[in-house]
Amino acid sequence: MTYLPYLIAGLVTGSVYGLAATGLVLTYKTSGLFNLGHGALATVAAYLFYELNVHANLPWGLAAAICVLVGGPVLGLVFELIARSLGSTGLSVRIASTIGFLLVVVSIVSLRYDSTTTRVVPQYLPQSSFHLGSTPITAAQVIIAVLGVTATAALAVFFRRARLGAAMRAVVDDGPLLDAAGTSALSVRRWSWIIGATFAATSGVLLAPLLAELNPLNLTFLVVTAFGAAAIGRFSSLPLTYGGGLVIGVAQQLCTKQFTTGVLTGLAPALPFLVLFVVLLISSRRRLSDDSRIVPRSRALVVPWPVQGVGGAAVLVLLAFIPQIDTLHLTDWTNALSYVILFLSLGLLVRTSGQVSLCHVSFMAIGVSAMSHLTQSEHLPWLLALIVSGLIAIPVGAVLAIPAIRLSGLYLALATFGFGILLQYMFYTEHYMFGESGVGLTLSRPAVSWLSVSSDKGYYYLVLVLAAAAAATTLMITRSRLGRLLRALADSPVGLATSGSSINVTRILVFCLSAFLAAEAGALQGVSAQQVSGDAYSPLLSLTFFALIMIVPGRDPWYALFASFGLILIPALAAFSGATTATCLQLLFGAAALLLPLSDRLFRQVSERLSERLPAALPARWKGETSTGPSVILPSTASVAAGHAGSRTPPRLASGSLDTHELTVRFGGVVAVDGVSLSAPVGRITGLIGPNGAGKTTTFNACSGLLRPAQGRVELDGRDVTRRGPAARARLGLGRTFQQMQLFDSLPVYDNVAMGAEARFAGSSALRQLSGTRAQMREVRRAADEAMELCGITDLAARPAGALSTGQRRLVDLARALAGHTKVLLLDEPSSGLDRAETVRFGDTLLEVVGARGVGILLVEHDMGLVTRVCDHIYVLDFGRQIFDGPPADVVASAAVREAYLGGSVAEPATSPDEQSPADTEKVTR
Repeated sequence: MTYLPYLIAGLVTGSVYGLAATGLVLTYKTSGLFNLGHGALATVAAYLFYELNVHANLPWGLAAAICVLVGGPVLGLVFELIARSLGSTGLSVRIASTIGFLLVVVSIVSLRYDSTTTRVVPQYLPQSSFHLGSTPITAAQVIIAVLGVTATAALAVFFRRARLGAAMRAVVDDGPLLDAAGTSALSVRRWSWIIGATFAATSGVLLAPLLAELNPLNLTFLVVTAFGAAAIGRFSSLPLTYGGGLVIGVAQQLCTKQFTTGVLTGLAPALPFLVLFVVLLISSRRRLSDDSRIVPRSRALVVPWPVQGVGGAAVLVLLAFIPQIDTLHLTDWTNALSYVILFLSLGLLVRTSGQVSLCHVSFMAIGVSAMSHLTQSEHLPWLLALIVSGLIAIPVGAVLAIPAIRLSGLYLALATFGFGILLQYMFYTEHYMFGESGVGLTLSRPAVSWLSVSSDKGYYYLVLVLAAAAAATTLMITRSRLGRLLRALADSPVGLATSGSSINVTRILVFCLSAFLAAEAGALQGVSAQQVSGDAYSPLLSLTFFALIMIVPGRDPWYALFASFGLILIPALAAFSGATTATCLQLLFGAAALLLPLSDRLFRQVSERLSERLPAALPARWKGETSTGPSVILPSTASVAAGHAGSRTPPRLASGSLDTHELTVRFGGVVAVDGVSLSAPVGRITGLIGPNGAGKTTTFNACSGLLRPAQGRVELDGRDVTRRGPAARARLGLGRTFQQMQLFDSLPVYDNVAMGAEARFAGSSALRQLSGTRAQMREVRRAADEAMELCGITDLAARPAGALSTGQRRLVDLARALAGHTKVLLLDEPSSGLDRAETVRFGDTLLEVVGARGVGILLVEHDMGLVTRVCDHIYVLDFGRQIFDGPPADVVASAAVREAYLGGSVAEPATSPDEQSPADTEKVTR
């Protein structure tokens, strides 16, 4: 019976975790917003209870009722407003805003309550007890457990049986449809936030007396344990989520008893995050699908490079004079330069490639601890130790790239956050990091006989040189092939993969590069301080870093300068105490992140106006290409219009085809595609038609490698490619466009088209993704020029793809596929969103492409006028099965096809503009 006390204690704390997690999953299911600030709701309730019960001497029942029944709903209404403002934003903005709420709460509590006073909430529930064997069980423990079970069961029944509960389930699937049915989706989501926040407030009130002392950070992270419980419930099942909380609570208590020495000592507090990390790694992608857009929109004014160069030189000269200007704060200036490298590394990951990382302080901790051990214990030369410290972090970055490969968006953010807390709890106190003593680590300045770098002044200049080198390296990366791949990855991973580049290799590269730079920053900052401990690398800092990198304006390296100087120098130079100023700044950063959707809109408007007016005020020689990111050097409009000098038209393809044999695709028990066999040879356009839900796009996804078929095979030029991914198939000559176009909206049109060729060269080799040869770049420019000329979009070369009309975007999508020397091209409803005239022109372009290149096209299209005019052969699907194939005339005449799809009539073939009557032309132009 020695385990019984731990089991009972685990059930009590686990019940509180499960209660908090249930509220978290409820709001996530109904609003689509995963609240990373969920623990802050419990913190607010706990401190409010402390004020009412301890300071105001209200009876605990009344204080608890106010906190739960008033405070919970009010917090829910506040978060409903926040969630509504985040409805149309990208995922990174959503994450930053919820983190902002957490930072605001922690900062306000820290400013209101000084850290020198111990605050304890007394036990307020009945403490009478009975014994189970020799183990006493208090009435408070029974009440907490029963309350958790009852509340979760009631919510589950309400969710299944009540009318509002049914509406909550419906709003998950289709809010507008719920509105159309007469029930307000807004009201339903508001109620779910009220219930979810009330559950969080209840957990805060219940946890408060269980803690040795109130601490906003510890309380927040304690409730974040709910993330692990939510993962066990697969972020959807309320009963499983509550059960997950019980499992974690019990397992934590058992770990506390079982593991008292070694690395497993920290397993108990780290267990929820270990569970979170493992569940995310082993769960299928389908179960953890997340459609939220990840891409952070750059908060940057488009400034010509000459202006940025002059500004950079001026800043560098100013920084060179700092030792003569401000000797008192020279160490702080050195730390700020170290953090420039850190924010460059985080910006490369978050702002350039669109990934989400909430554990960057962990790389700093790895770098500084490695630097100390390598110089103090192993006695490596200082510069070599610095390089090795960064290299040690690279495998860790590669490990974190695993969830980035399997997951995206929200779940990647949760995985990185869990990793950071796991590292702190389990490894910070190990001898190979900061040690158990709490004394911390010692780091020494470099000693060079011929150069004074050990003094504060000398070391400042050394870090300045290294920071400038890191900035130059980052600029080189963003302007290189890898930079273009990273920007494309941020805008559309699917578009990049179907162009021929392995996005997994790209993700691994950027995580490893980012980890290396962050570890270097940590080592340099630690050497500046000369004495560090694990307390300086709290996981909360990673949240602050992410919020800060999202709110600061400017492009690289300017955002890194603004972020690092704001984080380090303002507290150091302010007249107030450093701790108070730092907390106020954290409050400011959190508020800015919370208001990010509003500030983003305002900043974008100001940026657009300045971007229009700034070039007019510049010297003529400074006016040049102001692309929104790294790009291929654009040719002049005249040279593009005239065609690339000396270019050669690719030879017509003599043979080849895309073939499917008994292709079958299942989603669970649903057969979406059932035994489809078709052939799309080069030199002709093959149609694939059928009603909505017939399985056309699913067939395309299976052909292009985005879906793995349950049975059958896919062949390209007689080669079985069924087990190959989309990038490998693209390199073999299979191109793809999408109904919901997968363009790289932040890149110019020319870069979009050129990526069709460059991604093929990049492929799956890390070295080829880092940079290309001159011969490859000449080939990329030649292929892009020819594809744009063939599609008639040469005049759009410098325009951002995100600013084009639908018809223009369709042509850019087609040109990108053609630039990759495609043999067979899959076009998924290319006329969607086009008017009659644009459809006719697009059909003419397809016929010209086939005539000039001899490529094969497999066309999914609902416009039967377009289909019958351009297709040589048509396949018809219905409910996933192939019901007919033949020439267009036979398809139109088929009774089976008419019954299943055409409905007894067919549109007249779309005619070219030359064949239209004046009346038709007038109708189109009108």
